Amino acid sequence: MNFTLTKTALKAIYNIGIRSYSLGVKLAGAFGNSKAKKWAAGRKNWRKTIKNQLGSNEKNIWIHATSLGEFEQVKPLIEKIKADNAFSEYKIVVTFFSPSGFEYSKNYELADFKFYLPIDTKIHAADFIKLINPSIAIFVKYDFWFNYLELLQKKQIPHLFFGCNFRENQIYFKPVNKWQVEILQKINRLFTLNKRSFDVLKNHSFSNMEICGDTRFDKVIQNATRCQPIALIEQFKQNKILLILGSSWQKEEDILADYLEKNKEWNEQLKIIIAPHNIYGNHISEIMGKLPVKSLKFSEADENNIEDFDILIIDNIGMLSNLYQYGNISFIGGGFTNRLHNILEAATFENALIYGDNHIKFPEGEQLIEAKGAFAIKDANDFSNCINTFVENKKLLERTQQHAKAFIENNKGATEIVFKGINELLK
Repeated sequence: MNFTLTKTALKAIYNIGIRSYSLGVKLAGAFGNSKAKKWAAGRKNWRKTIKNQLGSNEKNIWIHATSLGEFEQVKPLIEKIKADNAFSEYKIVVTFFSPSGFEYSKNYELADFKFYLPIDTKIHAADFIKLINPSIAIFVKYDFWFNYLELLQKKQIPHLFFGCNFRENQIYFKPVNKWQVEILQKINRLFTLNKRSFDVLKNHSFSNMEICGDTRFDKVIQNATRCQPIALIEQFKQNKILLILGSSWQKEEDILADYLEKNKEWNEQLKIIIAPHNIYGNHISEIMGKLPVKSLKFSEADENNIEDFDILIIDNIGMLSNLYQYGNISFIGGGFTNRLHNILEAATFENALIYGDNHIKFPEGEQLIEAKGAFAIKDANDFSNCINTFVENKKLLERTQQHAKAFIENNKGATEIVFKGINELLK
C-alpha cells in the first residue's frame, strides 16, 4: 500500500477514535460520572453559545489550555498581552478540553471569553475557527488536535505551541504516524521546555522549534510577590523547621506516619503541615487515624489551640501555594506514580524538596535534583534519612533551600520569549 493510501486510512482511524472517545465520555456522563457529565454539557449547543458572546468584527487571540495546569502556564502570557498597548484591540478567547480548567477559569477576568473546545472533527474545526476567526492560535504544551491544526495551516492562520516536552518514544514519532509529524513540522513555532526536547525534534528533521523554557517559573515568581501572610501558620510554626506535605497522596502520608512512629523525638525539631491532594470523604479522618500523635484540622484551628499541636492538616482547597512561604522542607505528592505535583511553588519560596523517584514525565523534577535543590527517594527509609540529615545538618538544609530558589530564578523568562514569538507571527 502506498503512503498516500496509508495516510488516508490512518486519518480515518484518527477521526473514528475522536468520535468514539466523545461517545464514551457522553455514556460515562449518562451513567453518573460527574466530570464526564460536565464535559458533555459544556459542549452542548456550542455554536449558539459562541455566536451569542462573540462579536463578528472582533480581533481575537485564541489560546487553548487543556486543563487547570496548562491554564496556570498561560496566565503570565495573558497578563503580558493585556498589559501591552499594541494588543489593546484584541480579545482573548480561551478554550479548554477539561472541565477542571473551564470551571477554574470562570472568575479570571483577563480572559475575555472562555469556551469548551469542540471535539476535533473536520466539521467542528471548520465551524469553530470560522466563528472565532482568530488572528493567531496559541496552544499550551502538546494538545495536538490534527483537524484543527490542518485547517489553521490551510487558512494560513499563525499558530504556535509553547511548553512542549518531547521524548523519543512518544507516539508521534512512530513510523505509522508520519502524517502527524508532517502536520507538526508545519506549525509556525514549537517552543520547547528544554534542549532535550529540541534535540528530539531536530533528530526528526524539524526546523520550527526554539528552546523557550517553562512559563510556570514566571507564574510562581509572580504568585510569590502576591501571597498574603497567614497569622495562624506563623503562630503554629514558632521557631522550628516546618515540613510541608504538598498535595500528598496515600503513599507520602504512609511514609510520614512511618517516620513519626520510628523517630520518637521528631517534634523537638519539626512542625508538620499536611495538605492532601484529596480532602473529600473520609480521607482526612483516615490520615489523622494513621498518625501516632494527635493532629489538628485547619478548619478547627484558632489562636488558642494551634500551639498545642505539632501536626496541622489543611482541609481546604487553594491554600497550599501560600503555605510554602513558611516552609523549610516540602515533600511533594505524586512522585511515586509519575504524577508529580507542582514543585516550583515550593522551590520559589526557598523550600528544600523531596519527592518520589518516578517523575520521568516531569523534567523539572530531574533538573531540580541536578541543581541540588531536591532529593528523590524510593521509600520510607530514604525519607527518614533525608529528614534526619536535614535536621542534624542545618547548613546542608540552608544550602539546599538556596539551590531551590536559585533554580527558579535561573529559569525565568519563558513568557518573554513566547510573547516575542507572538509579535513576530502577527507582523
